Amino acid sequence: MRIRILSSAQMQWADQQAMQQVSSFELMERAGRSVAEAVLHRLPDFGRVVIVAGPGNNGGDGYAAACYLRRRRLPVTVVSLVPLADVKGDAQRWMERARQAGVKVREADGTVAELKRWLLRAMLVVDCMFGTGLARPLTGHFAEAVALINDSDRLVLSVDIASGIHADNGEVMGCAVRADCTLPIAAHKWGHWLGAGRDYTGEMLPVADIGISDEILCASFLQLSNGLHRASLIDADVLAQAWPARARISHKGNYGHVWIFGGSAGFTGAPRLAGLGAFAAGAGLVSLVCPDDVWPVIATSALEIMVHPQSSAPWQSAGTRVDAIVAGPGWGRAQGDTLRQLLATTVPLLLDADALNMLADDRQLQQLLATRETLTVLTPHPGEAARLLGNDVEHVQAERRQAVLALSERYQCWIVLKGNETLVASPQGEVFLCPFGSPQMAVAGCGDVLAGVIAAQLMHCRGTENAAAVRITAAVALHGKAGELTGWHLAGELANRIGGLRQDIERQAADGATWTAGR
Repeated sequence: MRIRILSSAQMQWADQQAMQQVSSFELMERAGRSVAEAVLHRLPDFGRVVIVAGPGNNGGDGYAAACYLRRRRLPVTVVSLVPLADVKGDAQRWMERARQAGVKVREADGTVAELKRWLLRAMLVVDCMFGTGLARPLTGHFAEAVALINDSDRLVLSVDIASGIHADNGEVMGCAVRADCTLPIAAHKWGHWLGAGRDYTGEMLPVADIGISDEILCASFLQLSNGLHRASLIDADVLAQAWPARARISHKGNYGHVWIFGGSAGFTGAPRLAGLGAFAAGAGLVSLVCPDDVWPVIATSALEIMVHPQSSAPWQSAGTRVDAIVAGPGWGRAQGDTLRQLLATTVPLLLDADALNMLADDRQLQQLLATRETLTVLTPHPGEAARLLGNDVEHVQAERRQAVLALSERYQCWIVLKGNETLVASPQGEVFLCPFGSPQMAVAGCGDVLAGVIAAQLMHCRGTENAAAVRITAAVALHGKAGELTGWHLAGELANRIGGLRQDIERQAADGATWTAGR
């Protein structure tokens, strides 16, 4: 099952739908039980757990968790940041149950002295102050409580989302708890991943299943979508689907032929890196077509790749096998005629770099793209995305989710918006977020390698939309997972890491094992 990503409004709608089948009191119980289990798995030693509770259901989850922890004979204190007399509804019922179970319930309304006293005794702190509904900056004693928690030098677990982080965009609302780990309830939220949210979330724990079905979560997009058909996290499990075990009797022809169009004076490395990416992802053959003036340079430095001068490239010859095409790496902007020919083919096509820049400037190319019925993928970085949208980079980065949706709608093809937490969007408006990667990937050539990795999977995408979703997101995930590995600093070395990971996946599949990868 895919891990959904919801907005705060969608989560609220899903809660309301679930409560037509299950009481809110029981949903709070399930959330509390999940919180308690997360605490027990991460408590460094037997000692006091301090739960900091705010108003609303997030605080109620904390009281429910306190009951379960007390049943396990752990010392638990709940410090409420609102007057206890103001705790109402199901949260109030769980507060009373917590007291009856032996939980110490204390009030810290208006002053944080009580919280400070209990933090000194804490082995672990549970942040249940605010959930996904926070819409205004934290001030007063709430802000003071956040500062105390951040300065406490205690392990901090945030429930649903770190308090102070906007659930829809990751914005810090004045101040925010810096969690060591976060337990998402029912689904991930955009604020976990966008903006500054990732820096405050810490380790993302598995989603707490409180009984809200995937059907309800998906229905929330139909009710409150803004053009977003569905949103999911890319799970590492998709890698095993994209790279099954290789047959013992195999040859290079079994794994496809990728053609790369690119290269120009001063930019001869980009298409070679794309070729290395295609080989790393499992392509059996890679051919590179480059302008005649740089052909000698590229041909003598790309031993594994078949390099052809553009004037005599055989890619259109009868009988020539072309399973996927990459156009653009290091190509320059004077290749409009060749790009038109490529857009007219019925071969899966990936446009990157200068191919995107030419597309942004040429209405005729855009019209040709609109008439293509074969799978097409655009892989812009934020600057290229801004040009394709007629926008600026700052706007794209501030609204990455909206930008990738706008691109997929405008150009009616798959979009891979590169950057921190790469986003993938389908022509049907489904968005996937890649949680893998690292800052060391901020080096020239990594995007070229990614283009080749995706191209190696495009030849397997014919058929359903789901097949394309699996293959394209798996390519993005493999690239990101390899980027997290240490011991490399050049894009060519990244390709080697990708190849090693891919071979591990295939070998484990051959051994009958399920490939798994920790974050």
